[in-house]
This record gives sequence, structure tokens and C-alpha cells, in this order.
Amino acid sequence: MLISHWLKWTTISIAVLIVVILIAGYFADEPLRRYIERSANDAVKGYHVRIGTLHSRPFTLSVTVRDVVVRKESRPDPPLADIGEIAIVAQLVPLLAGTIAADIHLRDPVIFVTRRQIEAASAKTQETARSVPWQDQVRDIMPFKGNVFVKHGEIRYAGQPSDEPIRMTELDVDARNLTNRPSDAQPYPSELRMSGRVVDHGRMTIDGRADLLASPLPVVDASVTLTGVHITDFMPIAGSYNLILNGGIFNATGRMLQDKRTVLILESFLLEDAKIGYVYQTTTKSNQQRQLKRGAKQAAKAYHEPSFLFKIGHGKILNSEIGFQNRSGNPDYRIFLADLNADVHNFSNRLEEGTGIVKITGKFMGSGPTVITGTFRPETPRPDFDLAVKILKTNVDALNDVLRAHGNVDTHRGKFSLFSEITVKDNRIDGYVKPLFKDVDVYDPEKDQDKAWSTQIYNAVIGGVTALLENEPRDEVATQSDLSGPVDNPKADTWEIIGKLVQNAFFNAILPGFAGVD
Repeated sequence: MLISHWLKWTTISIAVLIVVILIAGYFADEPLRRYIERSANDAVKGYHVRIGTLHSRPFTLSVTVRDVVVRKESRPDPPLADIGEIAIVAQLVPLLAGTIAADIHLRDPVIFVTRRQIEAASAKTQETARSVPWQDQVRDIMPFKGNVFVKHGEIRYAGQPSDEPIRMTELDVDARNLTNRPSDAQPYPSELRMSGRVVDHGRMTIDGRADLLASPLPVVDASVTLTGVHITDFMPIAGSYNLILNGGIFNATGRMLQDKRTVLILESFLLEDAKIGYVYQTTTKSNQQRQLKRGAKQAAKAYHEPSFLFKIGHGKILNSEIGFQNRSGNPDYRIFLADLNADVHNFSNRLEEGTGIVKITGKFMGSGPTVITGTFRPETPRPDFDLAVKILKTNVDALNDVLRAHGNVDTHRGKFSLFSEITVKDNRIDGYVKPLFKDVDVYDPEKDQDKAWSTQIYNAVIGGVTALLENEPRDEVATQSDLSGPVDNPKADTWEIIGKLVQNAFFNAILPGFAGVD
């Protein structure tokens, strides 16, 4: 009887205690929410944190906050983060042993990122590199370990806040064994898995290991897979650099390693059915030059950084097209290589990785069979490459807009071919460019502008007959220009030199060649 009476009152007491704790927890939720919100705003100057609701569960050692929004006070829209729900569930047994252990669940988080934010964060990291890193401060507090799970997340990136963002949606993250006290035998203590949709079509998966609390930056060793990515979806970024992307499906596998050095390896890639073009126009010339110089400077700095390795194992481009459009010409014109197929093998920025090889085939201006081959050796410290170009039987009338814009000449028929071999090494260029013109009729609109159409046609026909009588039986005119000499700009990188070579070849060899067949 005594035992029964004791159990009865014990049960009633526990029930009352539970009710009291639940009531206290309920009434404590709002003060606790205000306290956490105020503490967060005091800790992060220049930002504003808002917590919609908070619900604590003392018996399960858990707390849930909803509608968490983080904004930068100087630019509140869009917010940096908008998180639907954060649930933290602590574990009692590790706590009794002196270790904080918890699972953290984020549901429906949306993160907003702009290029300016990335640049500012990078500058801040460099400024604080001499101070005690926050990761070291975290390691000095009470030991903890935990798991982080993200469901239905979203990342939005925009070059500028006003740009249409590129979205990664359906983002799921599974990061296990995050700890501030990893053992020496665990350089990558955490398991990391991530998957999501790239814009509207593609998929991305990341699978590897990491130490997200390493100093000064997290260390990661993971494989990356991209499937079914539509490059057109990246026009909001490409458009700011005057690039046009149409069609094109991109698939790739690779590996990223961030430790004492940064390693990005594109093990394989395939790009199919893409149309890529660059648009030049005088109205945006200064802005283009600023952006290109800034991008080139950043790329060159990373490319030559000893702690950075970039490598392409093997890649293919199939059934694609690449072009250049000048909207500042008179008239406007476009130069392109259609039916492009390319094979890229072993490209790297490190000499020890060996020689890169590229082979490109296509049809110049849609008609001239073209073969471009090149071998590229990593710059140590100057560009070092061999390049061979062969263009056959291009219909010259496809070049009329180019010729009108730069040479004020026009063609009616004929074929154009080009052969070139170039070697760049030790700041010196050795090579030649040889254009070949066959059965070309040229007429000068400046000389003939006041003549009647019948006279112009008559002169064109007579000019063709005269040229046929005066030229060799095959009616071919060939010139060859020597491109040998020192590199004009000793600091120029590989792509700058190639661009200058193309420009020189056109104005010093190809364009005068058309004048020679007049």
C-alpha cells in the first residue's frame, strides 16, 4: 500500500513538473527569441537579423526558429539569407561527458550571392589573415560535434543586384561529423554530400570529405558531377561580358581539392550543340575593356599562382558554332566557325603536368573546311605553344561585310584558303600566314559608286575575264607574310598573343591579298 501510494504521488509530481516545464517553456519562447535576435544583431555589425518565431522543447533539448532573415543594412534587398526553418536537436549523453553534440536541420533556406559580396568577402579574408582566425577561436571553446542537414535549399547568384539571378534549386546537403577537435589521423573528418538542380535543367552532385572549420579556409576533397546543364541558362552572367550563348548541353566530371593548395581538375567534359558568340560594339567599348582586363588580370593571377593547379583531362565539343560579331563596323559583320568539333587533352597551368593538345575542325563562314591543331606548354613564365591553321575553299562572298567594313571592297565569286604555322617560345614568334585566292572577282564600291548598275555589272564581268587572261591558268593568287619577330608585349599571355596574331594576319596578309586580285 505504501509503495502504491508513493508511486501515485511520484507520478502526479512528475506530471505536474512536466506541465510546469512546458508552460514555462511556452512563456519563455518569446523572451528567448528576442534575446537571441538582439544578441545576433549586436554580434554582426552592419547586418540585421530577424527571427520570426522560436519554439523550445526542454525535454528533447531542441529548439526551432522559423522565418530567419539576414539583411545587409546598407543594401537590404535582396536579403543575404531567408531561411524557412532551423531546428537544433542536442544530445544529452555527450553533453554529460563535456561535449556539445547536436543535429542542425535547415529547411527551405534561400541564399543570395552577388559578385560584389564575393569580392568584399575575399578582401576581408585577406585583411584579417594576420589576426587570430575565427576557426582557431572556435577550436578553443568547449568540444562539439554535429551534423548539418539542408533540405530544399536554393542559392541565387547575380553579377549585380539588379541582374536576373542564376538559381541552384532543390539543394540538399548532408554534412556529418562536423567537429572543432578532429584527430590528427582525420585531415578530413566530415563527410560531405550535396546535390541540386542547376537553374532549370541540369543537375550537380558533390561527394567527398571536408574539414569545414580548418584555418584559414575550409579544406575539401570532393568529386563533382554536372549533367544536362543548359549553357543558355548562364546568359545573365555571360551577357555582362558581351557573350551570347544559344543552345548547348554541358556534362562534366571533376574533382576539387582545397587544402594547402587549390586543385581543380576537369577530368572529362562534353559540350554539344552550342552556339557561342562575342559581340563588340563601340558604345560599350570602355566597359568591355574594363571588365575583360579585370577578368584577365584575376585569371592570370590565379593561373600563375604556385598553389593553384587547374587541369583538363579530356574534353570534347561537338556540333557547335563559335563566332565574333562587330556591331560597330560599317556595315556590321560576323565571323564564325560552324559545324565545330573540338578535342582537348591534358590542358594545365603547371609544367609538370605535360603538354596540352587541341584539335578543332569546322567550316569557316559555313563553307570552308577548317582544321586547327595546337600544342600548348604551361607558361613558365612566358607563353609556349605551336599552332597550325588550314582553311580551304571558303566562299569569299561570305566575307563581303568584313571586306566592306575594313577594305571598302566587295566580291562576287571565288574561293579563299589560308595556311599558317606559328611557334611562340621565349618571347619570340616564328611562323607565317599564307592566304590563297582563286577565281575571285573584286569590285571597289568607292570607285564605282556613281556608275549605273549596268556599268558596274559590265565592269565586274570584264574584270573577271581580264583577270582570267592575266593570271596563271589556275587563276590563283597566293601571298605569304612572315610573322616572325619578338612578342610586342612581353607580359602578354597565350590568348592575348593569339588574338594579336589573328588581327595581324587579317590586316597584313588577308586584306591586302584581296586588293591584289582586283
